[in-house]
Amino acid sequence: MRIAVVGAAGNLGSAVAGEAAARGHEVTALGRAEVEATDAASLKEALTGHDAVVVAVKGPERTVPRTAAALLEALPAAGVARLVFLGGGGSLLAPSGQRFVDSPAFPPQYLETALDQAAALEILRAARTDLHWSYVSPPPVHLVPGGKTGTYRAQARDTPLTDAAGESRVSTGDYAAAVLDAIEQGSFRQQRFTVAY
Repeated sequence: MRIAVVGAAGNLGSAVAGEAAARGHEVTALGRAEVEATDAASLKEALTGHDAVVVAVKGPERTVPRTAAALLEALPAAGVARLVFLGGGGSLLAPSGQRFVDSPAFPPQYLETALDQAAALEILRAARTDLHWSYVSPPPVHLVPGGKTGTYRAQARDTPLTDAAGESRVSTGDYAAAVLDAIEQGSFRQQRFTVAY
């Protein structure tokens, strides 16, 4: 399978690109030098000929939701049917029903990115499209460095998955494996899913 990773130099993008390559997929790693993620024409040119696209972007001036909107235009035009958008955990719902990003305790240094990621999810959910998109949220706090164990759980839901102790955590290795599993299995189409142990 030909898989493009937009934002492949970042922490999560590089983990996904590495996992895809390890599984024998043909990987196109794209950064700012190769594609303008908020520009539909640039995306179409870079992504034509791929079977799936994984996107891991962040940045100022609403880069994340602007990228989501550009992808909805570009991917059908490029003949790409599958998108996995690496989103945040801040838009998941706490037990109170409030989004984690809306809590006064949410870390201010991550607030802009978390709100942008939440906006991207709403753009994807509101789209009338045949594009098979998935939006994957890590745990709201504990996405930790580490390899894959192969024991993660993934579910389509708007609340975090927790273990018996009420903790929600996953390693970057298992997060990347969940992304590739969703692509290979064609699961979670037009859905947000989350991953944890």
